[in-house]
Amino acid sequence: MLYPILEQYNVNREKALAYGFVALADTLCLQKALEGTEFYVKLTIAGKRLEVNVFDSDTDEEYLPFNVPDNISGYVTGVREKVEELLEELKEQCLVKSNVKLQLLAYCSQTFGTVPEAPWADTPYAFTLKTARKNKWYALLTTIPYKSLGIEQAGRVDIMNIKLPPEKITQLVDRVSFYPAYHMNKKHWLTVLLKKDLDMALVQELIAESYSLVEKRKA
Repeated sequence: MLYPILEQYNVNREKALAYGFVALADTLCLQKALEGTEFYVKLTIAGKRLEVNVFDSDTDEEYLPFNVPDNISGYVTGVREKVEELLEELKEQCLVKSNVKLQLLAYCSQTFGTVPEAPWADTPYAFTLKTARKNKWYALLTTIPYKSLGIEQAGRVDIMNIKLPPEKITQLVDRVSFYPAYHMNKKHWLTVLLKKDLDMALVQELIAESYSLVEKRKA
């Protein structure tokens, strides 16, 4: 089963090898017992792909129920929880958080003097970015479940909403990096998925266009 966590993290190769991963060609592999179960897990990292497979310790046969997303039996859920615990440890020991979000915030600060605001107490991870003169939003940064964008993956992802001309939004939407705006007017706003392989130069140009569009708009 593929896990999407490497979309927001980079692998520290030295730390991964120290943790127990073995380098095989262009991949990193780890085999580890799942404590309290009769299974062991194999983790395979290839580029930005993390594959997780569970096997029976006695027979070495793959435990296929683990790979069925809608299987919510108590036993399978228990095995998944053990795997999730291991992946959390992996994050702490071997991964480095992707800094796409921080790069874009730094760009907005350096280019426009923007100071992010967190206006909603119940969503402290959501930030609004406002123009200097009109004090209007030109971007919104937040974190949402993948499924909110129609992506069938577990977990959450950082996004940025920016304002653009409708015809440009139509051209850009590819449902890979650019999506119809989440929770905003889809005709005038675009959602950018903040992935590691994002075209930063293009996104910075779009942010600048959003800023200009908002500042020039008639009150």
